[in-house]
Amino acid sequence: MKRSFTCLAICALTGTCCATAVYAQNDFYIRSEHSNGEFTGFHEILTEPKDGYHQASYCDRVFWVSAGTVIWTEEENAAGRTLVLEENDGKSRTIVCKDNDAFVTLDELGLSEKEVAKIRAENEPLDMKSSRLRTIRDAFKQYK
Repeated sequence: MKRSFTCLAICALTGTCCATAVYAQNDFYIRSEHSNGEFTGFHEILTEPKDGYHQASYCDRVFWVSAGTVIWTEEENAAGRTLVLEENDGKSRTIVCKDNDAFVTLDELGLSEKEVAKIRAENEPLDMKSSRLRTIRDAFKQYK
């Protein structure tokens, strides 16, 4: 019992107890918002390589992003929404980058033209020609 108490006391004093998982790496997100600041969506990006992710640089920092995220940022940017790169430590959010021109496009990832065309085709919504929602969306594009 004395050993358990002593071990617990040492852990509490030095901060080296099993709570190291609590101090996990911060998460990074690209957030999209309307010009009035209203949230529209987000995608998580990584700080370390992962299969299927591509290296990208945002405001002089290196991240790893999926092709779907890059296409999403292209679409959000084209729609006139503000893109924000933020760091989240679980308690607070810190804006890392708020420059729409800093967000990469598929063409800037260093992929071949064939790869870019394939990714774009895979991420294109199904049956775009007959989509009623697309027709309605396109009709209201001018009213941003």
